[in-house]
Amino acid sequence: MKAWCNSAAGSIPGLCGMAATLTGVGIARFAYVAILPVLVQQGWFGREAAGHLGAANLGGYLLGIGLAALLARRYAPGWLVRWAMLLCALSLFACAWRGGGMPWFLFWRVVAGACGAILMVQAPVLILPRVAAERRGRVAGLIFSGVGLGIVAAATVVPSLATFGLVPAWLGLGGICALLTILSWNQWPGTPAGTPASAAAPQAGRRGCSGPIMLLCLAYTLNAIGYLPHTLFWADYITRELHRPLAAAGFFWGCFGLGAACGPYLTGVLADRYGLTRTLGLGFALKAVGVALPLVATGTPALLVSSVLVGFFSPGIVGAASSYALEIGGAAQHRRNWTAMNLCFSLAQAGGASAMVSLMAGRSSYAVLFWISGAALAVSALCVPAIALLRRQQAARGELDAVTA
Repeated sequence: MKAWCNSAAGSIPGLCGMAATLTGVGIARFAYVAILPVLVQQGWFGREAAGHLGAANLGGYLLGIGLAALLARRYAPGWLVRWAMLLCALSLFACAWRGGGMPWFLFWRVVAGACGAILMVQAPVLILPRVAAERRGRVAGLIFSGVGLGIVAAATVVPSLATFGLVPAWLGLGGICALLTILSWNQWPGTPAGTPASAAAPQAGRRGCSGPIMLLCLAYTLNAIGYLPHTLFWADYITRELHRPLAAAGFFWGCFGLGAACGPYLTGVLADRYGLTRTLGLGFALKAVGVALPLVATGTPALLVSSVLVGFFSPGIVGAASSYALEIGGAAQHRRNWTAMNLCFSLAQAGGASAMVSLMAGRSSYAVLFWISGAALAVSALCVPAIALLRRQQAARGELDAVTA
């Protein structure tokens, strides 16, 4: 992994530790998608209860965003990253004990979600300020690719271990996460590097960008609803509704993870070449196609394309959206705008997950969820040209010095 990190982004202190850490985040947060049908098949929980456990993880993510801001005032980011990673591993080990019942599992799924959010917020703070501006997009892509690698690892391990029972599956996932924790433990600096002076300088025209920022926030919020069917129910949909074996569900979830591993870096390459507006609009549109595809086709090629497209643009859109917020809102307001966007995303994610679980109670088909999420992503895609139009109007009124189409 170290050689790969260095060849892709140059020698950057802590980058390999970040890659290992966010791989652990992918396992702790998203392995549940692969393991959910096994929980139901082996009688640990009913389908609705298992769905609520998945929603609890997303609720924990919302909690973790608030905790990250609170704890960062008292503790060094390196300390937070280490202990959040340790708790992620512990949450997986804890789920191997069936005797605690629903309250036990709810608690530890919330812990996994909260620690995942802390890692996603704090880990980049320790690395990106140390990276030269011309390499930041590539490095940011590598950061979020770690989540996809974790999904691939979980999709590979769960079907194999689940043949021996759920306890070995949980322990195996916890063991991988613990190993990643050990490997990255000493690679984290204690404090973040200072932000370059150029990053703190305000950009011209930020006062006129409130409308575009609000539209971008709406698009990013709807994006949270758009990816929920795949990240909560994809494996269960394939096994229960399509009557395919668990190994097939693991394969398609692995394809999702492979897309998620490649998506952030390649999306950054596309943005550098074609611009953020085109890349983000195309990303939302293709993700909508991927989510809606099971409504018209359920063969292996359709499931493969759906898995890869949604996986590719789920983390891939994150880096592009953050960069677009920086471009249209200015560096001086970027932290505030990005925090607001993540808060709205988390609220939509947690609320949408609970609503979808309730909506599926008593239903035999997931089609309604694909309709809802596909429509949400279609609106996200429409927001991007609307943002560009607003910026052109602002430029015509002299409110912006320049517009990047």
